[in-house]
Amino acid sequence: MKLLYCNNCEDIIRVYDTTSTCRCGESGGHYKEDGFNIVVYGPCKTIGIENESFSSAVENQNEYGYGREFTTFVIPKVCPTVDHVASEDYEEYTAAKYYDRAEELTAQLDLDIINKKKIKNVFKDEK
Repeated sequence: MKLLYCNNCEDIIRVYDTTSTCRCGESGGHYKEDGFNIVVYGPCKTIGIENESFSSAVENQNEYGYGREFTTFVIPKVCPTVDHVASEDYEEYTAAKYYDRAEELTAQLDLDIINKKKIKNVFKDEK
């Protein structure tokens, strides 16, 4: 998981597959389509959280006492998984491929309801 720390407003935000911005709007970014590399802009630092370490800490959360530790790190300024671009060169990203597919499925469901098609119950043996 990757986070951004804005040097201006000191906000920390999670990076998503769509553009995320800090409180002041000066820093932001998104995951590329590969789901691993990110594009960021503005006066920010990138932070990494080791996924397995975090998952283990969440799964083994203490009931009382001290919290579970997990591995987090500041990603180097030069890193192959982070493209830091100038604010004016950043293109907002909305992950249209996901939204287009959702709209397509919703439209098909609406048509099925209008046409009163019986939707097969996959948990029941229907003929």
